Amino acid sequence: MNITIYYLSKSILITKKKQNIGNTDFIGLDGLKKKEIKAIFETFIESENNLLTFETQSIEKGFDKFRKAFKLIYAAGGLIQDNTKFLFIYRLNTWDLPKGKLEMGERPDEAAIRECEEECGITQLSIHYELPSTFHIYKYKGKFALKKTFWYSMTTTHSGFLVPQIEEKIEKVEWLDKKQINEIVLKNTYPAILDVITPFL
Repeated sequence: MNITIYYLSKSILITKKKQNIGNTDFIGLDGLKKKEIKAIFETFIESENNLLTFETQSIEKGFDKFRKAFKLIYAAGGLIQDNTKFLFIYRLNTWDLPKGKLEMGERPDEAAIRECEEECGITQLSIHYELPSTFHIYKYKGKFALKKTFWYSMTTTHSGFLVPQIEEKIEKVEWLDKKQINEIVLKNTYPAILDVITPFL
């Protein structure tokens, strides 16, 4: 299974090398050093290309090599459902899902519930199952960091008001149905969030 890593609207794909097939559009990952991976990435984000593809003999080992070129940060969040609606936050003029970084010694499922509660003012959350994780690169303290976000499908029996966490620049917390998601969220969210929500639409 391929791994996709996002940087803004650009995609970095790590794919398994096909035996006896040479593809000049792919960059061999297995023999690269950390500084070479960083240099290729930095050249890519300054280019007009929207896709960078690395090939590797082993997806797991290839991704492990790629991630060591960046500071790795872990986060967790939730796709919260109440009957036919899903909970979204609106932050920095973009629709998003509640999520945040893991604290020291915290499990991803614990962090996901805590972050959803803090960012949305919601309670009584239950995790049903884990969703596929997402990866994206962003500027962090002057350097590039790779964030892995663990996602969980959740439900809630919360019936009170929702309170956006203003200190995290969240302007709104809203329940949206599939029609609203298709009309307003899909055109104004992050690629990684699309990966999380699209299977539910």
